[in-house]
Amino acid sequence: MTVGVQLTKAAVDQLITNLSVQMRDVLTDVSDLSLNVNGQGGGLAYLEAIGYTAGDAATALAAISYLNTIAGVYFGTATQDSDFDFNQTLAQYWGGG
Repeated sequence: MTVGVQLTKAAVDQLITNLSVQMRDVLTDVSDLSLNVNGQGGGLAYLEAIGYTAGDAATALAAISYLNTIAGVYFGTATQDSDFDFNQTLAQYWGGG
């Protein structure tokens, strides 16, 4: 006897489609965020102008940079040559989620 819902071909096909679309959408949002903040080349100044302190602006800019590197790898506009634990680095922003 099996417990729980068992995967089927249709379910796997749907998961592949759903996750692919979700990944595209999330990484497009990341790329858009980076472009909005850094589009004129003054990301730090922009963040300070919208209310961040200098220290918090630098922290936010670093987080955006980490996220945008992942998006860049996905879209083929960046590479990540060395091992880097993005999961661990971004965990501080999860807010318990």
